[in-house]
Amino acid sequence: MLLLLLLTSFRTLAIGVLDVAGMYGVRWASADLRWIRPCEFVLGMVVFFWLSGLVIARTTLDRVSQPRRLAVRGAAAVCGAVSMYAAGLVPYRQVALIVSGCTAAWLALEVCRAHGVSPTAWLPATARDRLRDWRIATAALLACMAGGGLTKLLVVLLGWADIDGIPVMKGSQLGALGFHNVGVIGLTVVWTVAIEDVVMVAATAALLTAIHRPAWEIYTLICLIEVLAHAYFGLPAIAMALYAAGRVWLYRRYQRLLPLMAAYAGFDLSAATVQFLLPGIYRVLPVIPVALVVMWIERRVTAAAVEERAERHVQQERAPDGPSGSATGIPHTQDRSRAPTP
Repeated sequence: MLLLLLLTSFRTLAIGVLDVAGMYGVRWASADLRWIRPCEFVLGMVVFFWLSGLVIARTTLDRVSQPRRLAVRGAAAVCGAVSMYAAGLVPYRQVALIVSGCTAAWLALEVCRAHGVSPTAWLPATARDRLRDWRIATAALLACMAGGGLTKLLVVLLGWADIDGIPVMKGSQLGALGFHNVGVIGLTVVWTVAIEDVVMVAATAALLTAIHRPAWEIYTLICLIEVLAHAYFGLPAIAMALYAAGRVWLYRRYQRLLPLMAAYAGFDLSAATVQFLLPGIYRVLPVIPVALVVMWIERRVTAAAVEERAERHVQQERAPDGPSGSATGIPHTQDRSRAPTP
């Protein structure tokens, strides 16, 4: 599990450490940073061989057909090769970075499958399932807003206090990440969702639960990784533990991955777009229309679930009486109070 986290989070953690060091006045020469690319290249090679080995072991001819076998193995080889190339040679090329993130997510799912666990990622089949997933996504969005909002508040307060020895991000979050347009952010969100939701939250929680690790250990590890991944905020990054803990709780309770991914992607895209388009205090203006849209969708999916439940109830009432039950599907029980005593 730790190896999987290292393979997928090395780039993010390394950048976070460098940013925090810069807040303390450490200035890195280009020669001092040359070790990052070789390390990324070696880790990319490990991902390539690990993913290929797991896919080859899973796609034997007694399990899958020959065409599917060739397609899956070929896809694993191509994704692993592009991931290795992106990690070691062109770490800032966005398309290659997306493939790298998706490959890491694929590897995490293959590791889970090899250990007999699999994060559920299928689409909801019924209106009741859609209502459940919508509420999970809404709760995940609230967790993202709580953690992100508290982090930004701490950045403002600690930056205003200007206390010596406390590292705080200078400037905007987009500037710290090196984002200069919405298109780059849109591509990067794919990588972020694949790494943070699939690997850090779902796969880590599923694997640790499968080996019967205590809940506090699962929460501590994932929250620590998430805080380190957002270390460019400085000390305010500790508030991201709230954002991580909420998503871990939702996954452990419902075992649903797609709602978490959708909520996080929507939060990142909307927050970045608002930062680009609106200055300062005006960034709170979209909250009202977004809240109205959320309420409208909530009403629609709730109404669909209620209608589906009513139709199911009518079908049960119209069903013929069975030999051991009534039209409502509730089995008859004997009145024990009238039974003769022995």
